[in-house]
Amino acid sequence: MGKIKFGVCEFSFPYWGPQAIQMAHEAGFSGIQLADGGGSMYSYPLNNKWIQESYLESAAKYNITLQSIHLYTLVRQGFIRSSPRGADGKEGMESIRMGIIAASEMRIPTVMIEGMRMYGAAQHQHVLDMYKYAVKVADDYGVQIAMETDMTMEKHFEFLNQFDGKLKLCFDTHNPVMYGTGYPPDMIRELGKERIDHFHMKESQPDAEGFVTKETAPIVLLGQGGTFFRESVRAIKDIGYEGWIISETFYTRPNLNVNGEDYISLARKDVETLKAAFGEY
Repeated sequence: MGKIKFGVCEFSFPYWGPQAIQMAHEAGFSGIQLADGGGSMYSYPLNNKWIQESYLESAAKYNITLQSIHLYTLVRQGFIRSSPRGADGKEGMESIRMGIIAASEMRIPTVMIEGMRMYGAAQHQHVLDMYKYAVKVADDYGVQIAMETDMTMEKHFEFLNQFDGKLKLCFDTHNPVMYGTGYPPDMIRELGKERIDHFHMKESQPDAEGFVTKETAPIVLLGQGGTFFRESVRAIKDIGYEGWIISETFYTRPNLNVNGEDYISLARKDVETLKAAFGEY
């Protein structure tokens, strides 16, 4: 396999578990970023041995690498922005701990945690405290913590510099456009490959007013949007990055499932686009 590997988010598909791994394989991906199966809301499914074995057996059967675990439910709960001293914050910390343990037990190298939408000094401090906790626990279990964020370039460095290289990024090339925090290719070049664990890539079409927002901009296939996909690919090549590019296209979206398309055929088109964009790199 080349220096660049292509994976997909488990939640890009309608079914999680072995079915998502099979769909990733049939689409042509070589890896998958797992979600957390419902996290604390479902008593931490990824820490159940039977569920772990189901994932591992399916990954072996379809030759799919389990690239990382995305604490998907924790993102939606928003507890990472809560005070670690409160009930929500404590549940957030337990979600982080359990995710790290699951990754260690399943021999998955990375746990990805979103640190986004930090409004005000208190939430910035809470998120910082959560990542300090995550990095400490992950270090004990031999797991890498990756952060996805919507911060400006200056804030990226300010935050990362507090971790002595132990915290890396899941750099999402779509986020700076949607949140108005920078031009993704320039940010990639400034950050450099050493700070990046892996990339998320997805695309949106700007709305009628030219803006990319969660509310109005539809997700489209890679290379068909207005979030600088090809320019970002060029920047990834320029920094000499080697590792995982993870598609975060939501193949379940109704605007994509038209003209006889389905989840697999849509995902396959993204794989073809990624291969063409990165070439033999």
